Amino acid sequence: MKKILLAGSALVGVAALATPAHADLKLDLGGYFRGYAVYSDNDDVAASDDQQLEFRRDTEVHFTGETTTDSGLTVGVHSELKLGGSSAFGQNQGNRSAYTNFTTNSSTDEAYAYFSGGWGRVNFGSEDGAAYLLQVAAPSADSNIDGLRVYVQSWDQAAWLGNANPGNAGFTQTILGYDNADFKNADRLTYLTPKWNGFQAGLSYAPNATQDDIFSATNSPAQNNNVLFDDIWEASARWDGEFQGFGISAGAGYSMANAENSAGGGTAIGTDDLKTWDAGLNVSYQDFSLGVAYKTTNTGVDTDGDLDTWVVGAAWDNGPYHVGASWADFNSDTNTFGIGSPLAGGVDLDRYTVGGGYTYGPGMTFRGSVAYLNVDSNAGNAASDQYQVAIGTDINF
Repeated sequence: MKKILLAGSALVGVAALATPAHADLKLDLGGYFRGYAVYSDNDDVAASDDQQLEFRRDTEVHFTGETTTDSGLTVGVHSELKLGGSSAFGQNQGNRSAYTNFTTNSSTDEAYAYFSGGWGRVNFGSEDGAAYLLQVAAPSADSNIDGLRVYVQSWDQAAWLGNANPGNAGFTQTILGYDNADFKNADRLTYLTPKWNGFQAGLSYAPNATQDDIFSATNSPAQNNNVLFDDIWEASARWDGEFQGFGISAGAGYSMANAENSAGGGTAIGTDDLKTWDAGLNVSYQDFSLGVAYKTTNTGVDTDGDLDTWVVGAAWDNGPYHVGASWADFNSDTNTFGIGSPLAGGVDLDRYTVGGGYTYGPGMTFRGSVAYLNVDSNAGNAASDQYQVAIGTDINF
């Protein structure tokens, strides 16, 4: 009997060792809902027969678990689930159009772990890199419409692609934002310094440009000839402070990715190392703010593929009220994004936006804006004028 009891105790001990301990994380649920009624007038676009009134929505649910150890180390896990039918990310985002595809189905947007303390913070997993996390944005009429990362727009792309169906031009949509985030969903390692007298810097590295699938932990290694870009580096710095009653934010960032198959040269994506950099300055005084932002990228194309973006914005914020306006210029060369003939001669886009908002509760705003887009294209189409009116609500929970 004694031997049986000893054997039973040994089995219990083995079972205890085989069962992993669970981190004592405090779980938190969050997210947002962005819903708009959008009216657009693109009638003077050649061969255009667009729906003028549509409902646009972008929705995410966020899960965060966090704890602080006895040694003072904060450890957390964060994941974001994008719910189907998103207004902008169901398309391709900005100059990531050829690099990162988004679908209209529900999908994981971000999933990463983070570690922080007095020494700074480290992110590991699928999360934006240092260039975006410390980027300085200009004031906007509505940050979802004309902000750093645009979530709602309804422009007819045929005016500057030279193709009535942009999906046949090599990619779907170009969203007119200016975030420095060429590979938003790549698994990367990021280090952010603590803030010293308002100054903060960051550095990121990702081995390649792809977002691994759910079996990424057991897949075979990626083959070099199947990867457009690898060795993705990002570096950025930012300062936030005050001088003579003026609030000032200034920053700059740089990102680069090695072209894996660049030996042949030419006009296709991946024929040159991808290089993107940004700079921004924002000044505020009492209720007013004024800012400018700049971004330039060669879009990873060896021949005439540059895209330059300038943004100037101003805003007035008083209690629950917000009023803002912005001007953005997107100037692209021939072959931007590796498209070739649809952008022969390049294209210049000027977007003017005015709007405002009202905060009707914590994290809840009503928003409205009017935007005008002038397209000056050398792609065989005459210049066109487009208009967009958007009214909606932004709820963060």
